[in-house]
Amino acid sequence: MIFFRRLFFKAMHMSSWTLFLTTMSLVLFSSFFMYYIEPETFTSPFDGLWWTMTTVATVGYGDLSPVSVSGKIFAMLLYVFGIGLMTVLIGKAIDTLSARKRLKEEGRLTITREQHIILINWTNRARITLLELLDTFPDICIVIMDETEAKTPFLHERVDFVKGAPASEQTLRQANFLKAKSIMIFSPDHAPNASTADGLTLLIASSIEAAAQRQEQNVYTICEVADSANLSAFSHANVEEFITPNDTAAHLAARSILFNGSSEIIRQLTCSDGYDLYRIENTFGWQTYREAKQALDEKGILLVASRHDLSIMEKLDEYIPQHAPLFIICNEQAYHRL
Repeated sequence: MIFFRRLFFKAMHMSSWTLFLTTMSLVLFSSFFMYYIEPETFTSPFDGLWWTMTTVATVGYGDLSPVSVSGKIFAMLLYVFGIGLMTVLIGKAIDTLSARKRLKEEGRLTITREQHIILINWTNRARITLLELLDTFPDICIVIMDETEAKTPFLHERVDFVKGAPASEQTLRQANFLKAKSIMIFSPDHAPNASTADGLTLLIASSIEAAAQRQEQNVYTICEVADSANLSAFSHANVEEFITPNDTAAHLAARSILFNGSSEIIRQLTCSDGYDLYRIENTFGWQTYREAKQALDEKGILLVASRHDLSIMEKLDEYIPQHAPLFIICNEQAYHRL
């Protein structure tokens, strides 16, 4: 009894890899050994493997069983040692999965996904953006990065969490930021004022761009700016896009008062309610904006912009710049047909 106890505790303290190799070695040895000592009963090593697995994993099916004394003695030994090893192996596997699940929830795992979206700073606006991304793009994966949350604030199979200071290169690398499709930095809610919030956002954006430049790579960064008066401070941060929600909301309110119904149009475009705004590449061979507009009109699609330029309606006969993204308005069906 003491011998079995010591053997069991020794197995418990083996590394997972050593335990796995030991268990598999025992299974393979038992399979060939039973075939060797009872070839009439176990007509092939596979029969021995089948019997071994049903013995160590269950209580056996009874379709194959040793008939000789030596075979029965070995079966008893295998039952004791094999089930013990298999139990410890399964226990370690469960512990490993549980530990991984805990590390994932605590944001301590390194992200290996690519072409994912990184949302920095968990706010109510970040939650709305996350829900919209998950609903609109069924294949996109998202990484939340925040240093104030104790564990993942949103449980979903396509959502990962990284806990740490977003301005730290180590945290950025943990989120695999160089392989991300784009990074959205939300203005932190805990800042005492807009200037402090924008200062924190600028620090994160500058850290991202500096870390990417050291690797001679570029990342697409979008910043939420609390006060548009601070936009000039971001001029050297190489940020691709800015969002100013406060100014946008105020402007939209004013336009809605002056032009009743305008807010509903914007709401539909921003809430995927029927028609939506999409970006496409000019892979159709269109030379001018007029040619592109006419081709899209025939498909019930409205061409609205090229890159950030909304004035293309005034220059329809100009040539479309190479690699210039085009923005269109249409429903989802028309977009997928296109």
